[in-house]
Amino acid sequence: MKNEPFQSNDIEGIVKKAKRKSVIRNIVISTISLLLVGALFIIINGQIVNKAHYKAAESNRLLFKISQPNIQIGGGKFDYGILSGTYTYNKYKLIEDRVIPWGQDLRTFNAIGHNNKSSALEVYDEVRVGEPEEEYRHYNTTNGQRTMHFYHPWFEYRFIHNDLDLIQNAPNDAVMEVAISFDQPYSVSEIQEFFNLNNKITWYRVNNYNQRAKKQLKGLHESGDSASYVYGFNATRHKVEGDAVDIVAQNEKDFRATLEELKSTGNYDFIIDQLLESTKQNENEGIILGVVVTGTKEELLKLEEDKHIRAISLGAVATEY
Repeated sequence: MKNEPFQSNDIEGIVKKAKRKSVIRNIVISTISLLLVGALFIIINGQIVNKAHYKAAESNRLLFKISQPNIQIGGGKFDYGILSGTYTYNKYKLIEDRVIPWGQDLRTFNAIGHNNKSSALEVYDEVRVGEPEEEYRHYNTTNGQRTMHFYHPWFEYRFIHNDLDLIQNAPNDAVMEVAISFDQPYSVSEIQEFFNLNNKITWYRVNNYNQRAKKQLKGLHESGDSASYVYGFNATRHKVEGDAVDIVAQNEKDFRATLEELKSTGNYDFIIDQLLESTKQNENEGIILGVVVTGTKEELLKLEEDKHIRAISLGAVATEY
């Protein structure tokens, strides 16, 4: 058999074929690599964001232990992002044995589980209504219920709520929440001694102003603080021991413990540092400026007899139907 010499076009064909195979091989390798890297990133991102979400949500739960009286949180949903995420949750008030929806909040968080600062400060669910100025009220936009107001004993105000008339005119089957502002700071133990509805207290309002603010903010203030912007702690908590669940009373020590726990998460330092400072500076004279109580019209009208009360501000009202 006679061998024929290679022709130049044969060599070119072989080279082209080899190049095509190389290109295809590189495309396949690159595609597989991208898919593997993408899948790996999705898995790692999911793990990071899941862990961050748990930390952010736990910090938010602790924040609600020291803010927004009578409000509970639950439900909601969680959405992934790239090394970040968002979560929403439902808010509701528990007034005695009746539930009142109180809107929904949105939080954004980063890869290390820190909630966005602005989302913790903004309150989307209330509107200010009223003419003239002394009738200004804040109302929840979800249900139209009143938002309570507190008044600081250090400051003077142009108008102070005394809502005994509103309580008197409430339906007989209603249960209500009322914000009580005292004439001076007290301790929990002192309030338990003099307050005639001490068994109806659900929340203690604490002094979140330091001594510098006492001087800087001296003067006439237009109105009190909305309950959405004050801090404090629940009157009771659940204590779990084995299968048993007990309800125990809380005091200033429990409030400080919650602050320290929240501080350890790295979240909301701009709130917690101020509260730790004001609590330390004011503990000798007492840090409790007011309370929230719930009850019927008959029970709440007894508040008129208490000489330690400076202001009474009606909040949510729940009827039987």
